[in-house]
Amino acid sequence: MNIVVVGSINTDLVINTNRVPKIGETISGNGFAVNCGGKGVNQAVAAAKLGGNITFIGAAGNDENGNISIKNLENNGIDTKCIARTNTNTGVAVITVCNGDNCIILDSGANNLVSKELIDRNKDVILSADAVVMQLEIPIETVTYVAKIAHSAGVKVILNPAPIVELPSELLQNTDVFILNETEAEFVTKVSPDTYENRQKCMNILKEYGIGTIVLTLGADGAVYTDENDIKHQKAFKAEVVDTTAAGDTFIGAFCMKMNEGIETAMKYATAASSITVSRKGASKSIPSGAEVDELLKSIG
Repeated sequence: MNIVVVGSINTDLVINTNRVPKIGETISGNGFAVNCGGKGVNQAVAAAKLGGNITFIGAAGNDENGNISIKNLENNGIDTKCIARTNTNTGVAVITVCNGDNCIILDSGANNLVSKELIDRNKDVILSADAVVMQLEIPIETVTYVAKIAHSAGVKVILNPAPIVELPSELLQNTDVFILNETEAEFVTKVSPDTYENRQKCMNILKEYGIGTIVLTLGADGAVYTDENDIKHQKAFKAEVVDTTAAGDTFIGAFCMKMNEGIETAMKYATAASSITVSRKGASKSIPSGAEVDELLKSIG
């Protein structure tokens, strides 16, 4: 499957701690790492590790972090010819991991320079793809522009609205697959998806935009998704949670690789893949291979 990921490139500075410090407080951590990350990178690596033919459109600084990030993509078999190099810094994410959960502070850096002009220079790549995958760590105007040109050409548009911002109606109307978590769903619909009934309300509000497939991830509770006129539940797989940093991105990359085989297959595969990711430290490096996901699915029947 030919997939274009239009998204972010970050260097992740990760520190592990037993608790999050209060304002003005200094505490000791218990581990530090520098990883290649960015939601765009993580989703691209996930799809590539699971067998996809991936091209990445984005921007990185003319710095060592940019060099390392692009090399990481290339090492995972991803085409990087559409990545612009800029004189600003490569994006940086400072991530605190506490008991498996994380909080993140992001400096977008070069990601802010993923422009309509960059898209126009690479429009043929987008129009020749089976699907385009996007997140919101790049300018919303660019995301909306890509969605419009891809959707109008029959290229499937997969959107992960993270980090969440106000979404233009035009963007939602040109989205084919919308994958979001509970916080993002509440922001968009103004309904908290804390009960089955409220999850239905969220889904119904989103369906009014004409989105074909909606997936609402629920963490340890799995996910719910639209299947024609029904809303179905995919249970989570048991996992010892070590680091959730790239779990959602793994889910999205895995889902994209199986969506042509049907929604139920894609949901089960994506859930299995993300359950492996959370059992490991790191971002891109924690993402499993297709063989690992297949082995897990085979073991549980």
